[in-house]
Amino acid sequence: MTRNLKIAIFIMFLIPAYSFAQEKEEEELPFIPKKDSTFVGEVKIGNKSKFTPFIAPSFSPEVDVMLTAGGLFSFSLERLNTKLQRSSLPFSIGYSTNGSLNASFRPAIFTRGDLYRISGDIWIKFMPDNYWGVGYDMGKHPSKPDSTTAYHRDWTQVYIKVTRKIVENIYAGILIDFNKTKATEMNEEMEQDPNVLKDGTYIPNRGFGVVFQYDTRDMATNAYKGMFLEFIPSFYGKIFGGQHIYQVISLDYRQYKTIFRPGSTLSWQAKMRYGINDVPWPEMSMIGTPFDLRGYRWGRYRDKTMLLGIIEYRYMFMRKRPRKDGNMMSRFGLVTWVGTGTVAPTLREMKHWLPNTGLGIRFEVQKRMNARVDFGIGNDTHAFYVSFNEAF
Repeated sequence: MTRNLKIAIFIMFLIPAYSFAQEKEEEELPFIPKKDSTFVGEVKIGNKSKFTPFIAPSFSPEVDVMLTAGGLFSFSLERLNTKLQRSSLPFSIGYSTNGSLNASFRPAIFTRGDLYRISGDIWIKFMPDNYWGVGYDMGKHPSKPDSTTAYHRDWTQVYIKVTRKIVENIYAGILIDFNKTKATEMNEEMEQDPNVLKDGTYIPNRGFGVVFQYDTRDMATNAYKGMFLEFIPSFYGKIFGGQHIYQVISLDYRQYKTIFRPGSTLSWQAKMRYGINDVPWPEMSMIGTPFDLRGYRWGRYRDKTMLLGIIEYRYMFMRKRPRKDGNMMSRFGLVTWVGTGTVAPTLREMKHWLPNTGLGIRFEVQKRMNARVDFGIGNDTHAFYVSFNEAF
């Protein structure tokens, strides 16, 4: 049994035991959490805000074993409006055994009356990384990273969407994407790669886009029912210091259906990212992130166009006795999924599809907001993830 699989199995057994202990403690100790609390470690800040800190080990194929600290901060900008979703600000910073330093911040903010929404990703990564080249065939060999793929990557990204409600369930707005890659300590093969020679090793990109959304989900961070459809054409140019002129069209479709009862959810996603013109090698469309085909190394498969599909079943267990607020749903749940995806220069050239499956556990840290542990398996690869909220 590999070291990575041992880590995954250990954590999968550890968290259910922790979950059971927390629930039992809540039943027996009257001084722990008020009735609207869902996690013993939760800190209430006034009447509107909650904070759940965490520190935990995790593993992914890009960074090996990482010790991560962070938290989930949630709040409501309209406390008396029970229909308004709580805003969430999950963040983390971690350092790994291979010398990686990673930080992330993924806001999801809902303003009064749900008139405006602000969401996105902020990433900082200083890490040893691997580059196979551009194209499906390049990503196949070697099957594991070695001296022919290794380099050091410094990457920062600010990817923010601001949308406004136009009519019920329909939103429109803008996208801002500022990112920067610096590649050093490259291997000899990477130094001669035609895409690296063309684009260089220091690549700042500046992009703006238009966002169109149709959203009927009951809750964005953990939907039990509804649909989400998003279309974003974005344009990158030399304004504000960008170096490359290219365009990206993104399409994201998600559907959620409750089966039998709330907490038993069938969800599926189809996603496309289509690059046009001079897309630089660090910003090619990729699969294998913690939010899609979990199990593949992020960046191993890259090309101008990406297409993927995932079907996921999510199941939260029920309690024998109700919580203090009357809720019968446990904090503990399980997830399983199957998916496939590929990359190619264009949609017409997609020929080879990568399989993906996996299992995960869920632990509710705040109401309808989960910590997730996922173990994904792909073609000659596997990976283990710890994060907040669902993958999609």
